[in-house]
Amino acid sequence: MNGLSHAQTILLCTDNYLKSHPLNVLLCEGVSDGFYSTIEGLSLKYPQQLYEIPCSESSMIGMALSASSYEVTTLVCLQRVEFALLAVEQLVNNSAKNSFLSGNQRHNPCLFRFVIGRGWGQGPSHSQSCEVIFAHIPDISVLMPVFPADSKLIYSTFSSLNHPSISLEHRWTHYSFDTCASKSNTSLTSYIIAKGKHLTIIAYSYNVLLANTVADELHKFDVSIEVINLFNISNINYKLIADSIINTGLLILLDLDDRSFSVSSEILGKLALSDQLSCLRKPPVRLSNHGVYCPSSPALSTEYYLKSSEIAQAACELLDFETERMNMLVGRIAILEEAFPADVPNQHFTGPF
Repeated sequence: MNGLSHAQTILLCTDNYLKSHPLNVLLCEGVSDGFYSTIEGLSLKYPQQLYEIPCSESSMIGMALSASSYEVTTLVCLQRVEFALLAVEQLVNNSAKNSFLSGNQRHNPCLFRFVIGRGWGQGPSHSQSCEVIFAHIPDISVLMPVFPADSKLIYSTFSSLNHPSISLEHRWTHYSFDTCASKSNTSLTSYIIAKGKHLTIIAYSYNVLLANTVADELHKFDVSIEVINLFNISNINYKLIADSIINTGLLILLDLDDRSFSVSSEILGKLALSDQLSCLRKPPVRLSNHGVYCPSSPALSTEYYLKSSEIAQAACELLDFETERMNMLVGRIAILEEAFPADVPNQHFTGPF
């Protein structure tokens, strides 16, 4: 595989960020373990800029929001997205409101990296993504990188914004590599990963990789799937989506969390209000994880998470595949899924989480 992995790219971007200005500061939970290898070794290079923070998330996020409004550009890393829920008051009342309350005179362009978990060590406490909670807050960019180029774009852009950015990093995307499409993306909004004419799949975060697997397998059956990476769920490119479904006439939407009050609900609502769903030949399909919470048991958690074989089956049904052809495709994808345990993303996956 050519190029750097997603985790290696984040490490390089963080190094460049700290190197570029002495007032660029990083506050992190997990400095000693390298924060999933994405800040490994940086504490020795930048001892005056990188700080281990206590488990006081509200204070730390409040400090970052305040410091960034005084030109101390701040990056905060939390080991779990759920930890940020302790600082919701800061994010709601003291985030982008600084710009609004100051008549757009005082900005706070900080970056928060919150990790989404999956697999062993997660259970019901650490398997949520919470993206809709953060997207509900005005004037915060809620970014969900999948590929190295996504995080490169986040790092090169966030400090020029008037408001904070949240990067929700799915732990399993740290092993991804760039595609041609991801490398060519230049803006913080949705973009097409794979072009197609038979079916549109809208996804974000780790589900983009699942959708890509399905698209690759369906391509062997002369079926082309258009995969859209939402990337920035607070700045969704609805025109891109509308143009795609006009072209394909079929739609699958993938959510990370449960489907109630979800990203897919918002997309379908927007499209319905503008009468842009009338082009569909069949009703759209929404897929997500199964159940409200992920069980702690590895065996039970296997049944909780959405699988690429489920996406393939939904695609085949929309495309009117005959039963034998559908079973062949779904079976091939199921074999690919069984190559790795359901709770381990990669043969190089290690702890602490």
